[in-house]
Amino acid sequence: MKILLPHVLIMDPRSPHHGQTVDLLLEDGSIVAIGDTLDALGATVLESARGRLVSPGWVDGRARSGEPGHEERETYTSLAHAASHGGFTHVAVMPSTTPARDSRPHVEALHQATGSLPVEFLPIGAVSKGLHGEQMAEMLDMLEGGAVAFSDDTHSISNPHLLQLALQYSADLPTHVQSFAYERHLCPSGQAHEGVVALSQGLSPIPTLAESLRIQRDVMIQEYAGGHLHIAGVSSAEGVEAIRAAKARGQQISADVAIANLIGTEEDIRGFDSTYKVLPPLRSSEDREALWEGFMDGTLDLVVSDHQPMDTEAKDCEWGQALFGAATIEHTFGWYRHLYPSHEALERWIEAVAHRARELYHLGTCEIKVGMPADLTVFALDGSAEGLATKGVNVPSWTQNGRAVGTILGSHITGLA
Repeated sequence: MKILLPHVLIMDPRSPHHGQTVDLLLEDGSIVAIGDTLDALGATVLESARGRLVSPGWVDGRARSGEPGHEERETYTSLAHAASHGGFTHVAVMPSTTPARDSRPHVEALHQATGSLPVEFLPIGAVSKGLHGEQMAEMLDMLEGGAVAFSDDTHSISNPHLLQLALQYSADLPTHVQSFAYERHLCPSGQAHEGVVALSQGLSPIPTLAESLRIQRDVMIQEYAGGHLHIAGVSSAEGVEAIRAAKARGQQISADVAIANLIGTEEDIRGFDSTYKVLPPLRSSEDREALWEGFMDGTLDLVVSDHQPMDTEAKDCEWGQALFGAATIEHTFGWYRHLYPSHEALERWIEAVAHRARELYHLGTCEIKVGMPADLTVFALDGSAEGLATKGVNVPSWTQNGRAVGTILGSHITGLA
């Protein structure tokens, strides 16, 4: 089957066609021609792509599905449609399900359940059995079953010996270990960033020390054990600086920032709207500025949606009882584009979600050139995403200025006609 995307602007700094307005011809899941006014004979012309931007398909480095265990919050199908609506063709899904994804059968079951969906799911396996932080899960078995990385998600890895073993075990494997940057024992009842807003509203604080303390510990363990350590959910200026210093020493460390922390601040929680109750918490404007600088200079490798959909029961209650998390995957790009509208910011976005994320998850290269797979995101630099595919009710209302128009992954075409 031939597909023609007419008069599209290529946005891919690694492509020889970067910045060019061209026709893009696809056939049997591959890019077969790129040029001016290509012959459309026998091809289906996707007119809704005309005049839009096209990049390699975006990869979301962290999201969650309610399935299995909490299908009322999100199913694999609803997550796939929400992801493609947000412009993502691949989604790394966390192991914090019920039961936890801590064995090869669980990883293989995810692949089997999602193989026909328009988005490729990248299973992240648990570091510890049951996410209990005690006994290491069968990482090699899960890797051979299709896992791409390992994490205990926001349960974090409190046991330093467990993190050491996981890093040593994975050191020679094509994978990495993720550690959530949060020392929970420092603030076991924390509800919001330790700042003027939490103080004025009587909320138990989560200091930035809880993050920097954990990052410094994990960095020291990685320096001793080796392996590839990924710091998940950096939210503070201190955290950025700790990672910058570790990278300067040559340590094999990568890191990400959740879109909520790159967009929001503690001011968003003044109305006690639990939609904005996320972990790590929304911090100060100074922290947000440091996160932005860290992302732009490469200290922070990725922006992730950190999608965590919730149902009404989990969020429509008092702040202290509401669960952490926001449903973000459909609006990640629009929010980013509104707050950071420069061309440099756009190119950094593409480098991160289209290329660096692929490197971290060992997906292979995906540049827009003849012979490469048809794995594409079509997007616009204005407007906002309309409608919702997620089942999550906890979608923040930050302003958008940009949206995904559609995605193409092999034979799957969504949002384009």
